[in-house]
Amino acid sequence: MRALTSLIQTEPALRLISVFLLSAIAFALAGVSVAQDKSAISYDTARNVFTMAPTIKRVTPGVVSISTILEEEADGTTIGGIGSGVIIDAEAGLVLTNDHVINDAQSITVILSDKRRYVATVMGQDRETDLALLQIEAANLTALPISMSDDVQVGDLVIAVGNPFGLSHSVSTGIVSAIGRMDDNPLGYSDLIQTDAAINPGNSGGALVNSAGELIGINSAIVAKDKGSSGIGFAIPGHTFRAVAQQLETYGVVSRGSLGVMISPVTQDVQARLGLDSLDGAHVVEVNVDGAAFEAGLKVDDVVTDFGERTIGNSSDLRYAVGLVRPNTGVFVTYIRDGVVSESVVIIRRKDYVKAAAFETALGPASLDEN
Repeated sequence: MRALTSLIQTEPALRLISVFLLSAIAFALAGVSVAQDKSAISYDTARNVFTMAPTIKRVTPGVVSISTILEEEADGTTIGGIGSGVIIDAEAGLVLTNDHVINDAQSITVILSDKRRYVATVMGQDRETDLALLQIEAANLTALPISMSDDVQVGDLVIAVGNPFGLSHSVSTGIVSAIGRMDDNPLGYSDLIQTDAAINPGNSGGALVNSAGELIGINSAIVAKDKGSSGIGFAIPGHTFRAVAQQLETYGVVSRGSLGVMISPVTQDVQARLGLDSLDGAHVVEVNVDGAAFEAGLKVDDVVTDFGERTIGNSSDLRYAVGLVRPNTGVFVTYIRDGVVSESVVIIRRKDYVKAAAFETALGPASLDEN
């Protein structure tokens, strides 16, 4: 037993297995049958095994494979690509995927789990979040349930479903290994879920689901050598794909908002000067005198802690959250001023709104982030 415990502690690949083993022991000792439960791991009394099959069976009909044709040569040969997608509205035939999966495609074919094939039309694309919305005309579709909660935590069990290397409806499991990751574009709108569930080329656009079988992320990118999985994959979280999909369905494009401020992280110097309890929040260092924040009463040295329903941990969080709000939308903003927590409603302007020449500016150097 000591040798097994030591091996589990020193071999990361065995840690997840140990979780399943401990769960199995717990269920066996309790004599409990949970085959109909919505938890990821259940006990199949007929086969006397612990399994994730019931959850996976609920999930896979909502995940599709995507085949694209990018170019067609004179001799009839074609150059194309593969990817994955998620059915988010069965009645309307809406399929959410990555923009890079279908960008510049001459034709797009969606293949369902029951092998039915449909030509898809593009309803809208958003390159900044790498999301695209497709539509197919098909009956008897199954949409994947979408988690409306954004309380994803490091350590949550997750399942990735997709079309890696053209192997349709492949499944891998793991945990959430980090949240709030940014991609290599510092000005992009990234707030990614990191997972160690195996994600490979072709998984892009597929589903990352929690142990209840709910969609919490759209698999988007990997960090790997030789284009293979190395235990670091990324998924676009729910608060992003829900907002983007809604705009793409309604308008076909995503219009981004602006708060009309310059912001920076809360440094230790700023914390001491303003008497803050923590380094959380976005420090307002400039305010556009004709912008949305100014009209809502925000001032230099305010520290924004909440925007709508989103807690602001740093300046990137605020820029990201504002960028997902459509212009002319009213949002509650919570901020700290002189040690007092206040709240105001700000009417978001469009991102390309022309700034006035005059700014109210904070003293001292800062790493600025325009919003």
